[in-house]
Amino acid sequence: MKKISEQQRIGQQGVHLLAARLLSVGLSFQPNGPLDAGIDGFLELRDPESGEVKAQWITAQLKTQKEGRLAEETDQSFSYTCRQQDLEYWLGSNVPVVLFFARLSDERIWWKAIHTWFADDARRRTRKIVFDKTRDTLNEVSLPGFAATVSGFSAPGRIVPSARIVEMLNTNLLKVAFPAKTHVAETMSSYSEVREALVERYGSPPIDWILHGKRIYSFRDISIPPFRDVIEEGSEDTIDTSTWIESDGEVTRRLFVQLLHRALGEMVHESLAYWRDRRYLFWKIGKGKETRTYSYRSFENKTSRKVVKSYKRDGETTPSYFRHDAFHANFVRIAGEWYLALEPTYHFTSDGYHEFRYASDRMSGIKRLETNQSVRGHIGMWSAFLVPSARPIAQGSARFQRVAGAIAAVRCTGRSVAGERGRRGKNANGEGTA
Repeated sequence: MKKISEQQRIGQQGVHLLAARLLSVGLSFQPNGPLDAGIDGFLELRDPESGEVKAQWITAQLKTQKEGRLAEETDQSFSYTCRQQDLEYWLGSNVPVVLFFARLSDERIWWKAIHTWFADDARRRTRKIVFDKTRDTLNEVSLPGFAATVSGFSAPGRIVPSARIVEMLNTNLLKVAFPAKTHVAETMSSYSEVREALVERYGSPPIDWILHGKRIYSFRDISIPPFRDVIEEGSEDTIDTSTWIESDGEVTRRLFVQLLHRALGEMVHESLAYWRDRRYLFWKIGKGKETRTYSYRSFENKTSRKVVKSYKRDGETTPSYFRHDAFHANFVRIAGEWYLALEPTYHFTSDGYHEFRYASDRMSGIKRLETNQSVRGHIGMWSAFLVPSARPIAQGSARFQRVAGAIAAVRCTGRSVAGERGRRGKNANGEGTA
C-alpha cells in the first residue's frame, strides 16, 4: 500500500503558500524535483515595475510548520537551529541560499539569507537563526533585501542584479537666509584692538562681524552700541548684500562666508563651543555635569539624544573622558543659493573642553561602528537644533531653513545599489543619507 505522509502534505502546502506569496510580490518560484538534497527551488529576481529579469537567482529552502508556537517564539522573534550537514551544504552553494519558514495556520512566511546571517563566526558555531517577525516577513518590502542578498554574495567586480525601489534620502543641507542689507562702517583700529575695546567695555560682545580693509561688516546694526564706540562717527552705511557678495569675486565671497561662520557662532554660542584646531562646533557641558541630553523632533517623531556622554574606567567614580556631538560647518553655493552643509563628527575631551589625549583612537573606533542610521540621526539632531522656529535670532543676523520644507527632501526612484546599502549600515527600510 502506498501512502503520502502528513508531513509530505504539510510540506507541499508550504510550497504552494511560498509560491503564491512570491508571485504576489512579483517574483517567480521554480520548485525542484524529487532529487533535491536540501534546496527546494529557485526564485529569480525581477523588476516588479518593468518586469525585467536578468537570470539572477536565489536558491530557496523552505521549512513548514502546520500550527503552534515556533521555537523560542515571542511577539518579536523565533529561532531555528540548522542541522550541521544542512548548514555545510547551504554555505557551500555557488549562489545565495535563503531559508524560508512558513506557518500554515496563520499563513505567515519569514525569510533569512543564510550566507549573510552566518557570516558571523559566533552565529555559525551555534547554527541558530533568529528571525525577526516584523523585519523578516516575506512581503514587497523584502525585495531590496533579496537584491542585497545577491549583491553581497557577488565576487568583486561582478555586475550585481538590481530591483527597482523607492528610496528616501536625507540631505545634510540647510538653506541660508541672510539679511538683504549688510551694515558697514570705517574704523581706524585693528581687529584685535576692536575686540579688546569691545570686551573691555561690554564684557562679552557679539562676534558676528568681520574687519576687512579698515571696514567693519556685520548683518547687525553697527551704528548703535556696542559697535558705535569703535567705528568712525558718521561712516556707517548699508550695502546690498547680494551685490556685495559678487562685487569682488572670490574675495567678497570669502568674506561673506567668513561672516556667515561668525553669525552661526553668535547664534549657538550659549550651547556650543568652537574647537579651532579641527574647526568644528561641539556641545558644551556644564561644570560638574557628566552628561547632557537634547530633546527635539527628529525626521518623524519627538526624541532625545545624549549630546555629551561621559565614560569611566571600571572602579572609578570620575569620568576618564567625555564624548561630545560636534559638526563641521561648510557654507556652499548651489544654483545661486547658499546652504549650510552639516558634517557630523565628535569631540573627545578630558574635562568637558580640552581634547582627550586618546581622542584620535576614540574617533577611529566610533567611526568604525557608525551606521547609516546613526549618521542620519546625527544630522537630524543638528538640523532640529539649528532650525527651530522658536529659537531667537539675533537682530539682523542670518538664519537657517530646512531645505524644501523638510530635511528629508529628496525622494528618488532607481536601481538598488544593494551592496552599497549593506556596507553603509543596517538600515533595512530603504532610508539613507545623501
